[in-house]
Amino acid sequence: MTTRRYEVLLPAEFNDGRLVMDSCPRCVPDSLKEVGDTFGAFTFRPDAALGNWTADGRRYQDRLFALVVDVDDTAEHRAWIAHFKTHLLQRFEQLEIYVTSYLIEVH
Repeated sequence: MTTRRYEVLLPAEFNDGRLVMDSCPRCVPDSLKEVGDTFGAFTFRPDAALGNWTADGRRYQDRLFALVVDVDDTAEHRAWIAHFKTHLLQRFEQLEIYVTSYLIEVH
């Protein structure tokens, strides 16, 4: 079976600048629990990466946490991740959340 890695960038701040951990202290833990309950394993990097992007003429500066999960590359898993992203957009009140994926070889 082919393995696919999904990398999800979770924001430390809402788009309006409020800190996620202050306004929604369960947002990150609940997201990690969902992935762990579904796939049984994940990697979470709490060291924030910095991002910068523009939408509709407004500049956003992000602090982002990386959530990584390696799973069998199946249509069922791709559909679950797509649904998860939709849920994350609402949970974190985001205009966008990046989810990237690529095939990997595990030795």
